[in-house]
Amino acid sequence: MFGTFGGLGGFVLVLLGVIVYLLPSLIAFNRDVELRWVVLVINIFLGASLIGWLVALYLATRKPKQQVESTA
Repeated sequence: MFGTFGGLGGFVLVLLGVIVYLLPSLIAFNRDVELRWVVLVINIFLGASLIGWLVALYLATRKPKQQVESTA
């Protein structure tokens, strides 16, 4: 399968695939998202389906809820 890429080319291709697969988790941890562990679990276990990957990406990139400060 990777015969045309060579050993190093195949490794780079697999590494890029893993990075793209884990992209939602990397974004969540980089942005310090509150639900980053949930994103990681969804990404690892459901990320193989496009829907699971998109849900993880949405959770990783959505805006955090604004804290309402009370004046009382």
